[in-house]
Amino acid sequence: MKARFFCENCGKEVTERAGSCPSCGRLFTAVRCPECGFEGKAAEFSPGCPVCGYSMPAPGHTPRRPAGRTHRLPARFYGVAAIVLAVIAVILLVALLGGV
Repeated sequence: MKARFFCENCGKEVTERAGSCPSCGRLFTAVRCPECGFEGKAAEFSPGCPVCGYSMPAPGHTPRRPAGRTHRLPARFYGVAAIVLAVIAVILLVALLGGV
């Protein structure tokens, strides 16, 4: 089955060689797999995604990853970052108040 290409901005189907979306005008610099988020040149996707093998959605199938960002940081990262920033803030506050 031949791979199909869609604009990640408006969702309209576009040709494999399209440089921009004829519907919304979005410029294409790469192709992104809607399943795993891999980005590459259109030729790499001719048989399907070279990373996960995704080629076409089954009827009623919704990709796991929404269009937009390709990678999201895990929630744990934000928790650790908040703790680190809180510790730095306390150290700076103590230093400014002359406790160190």
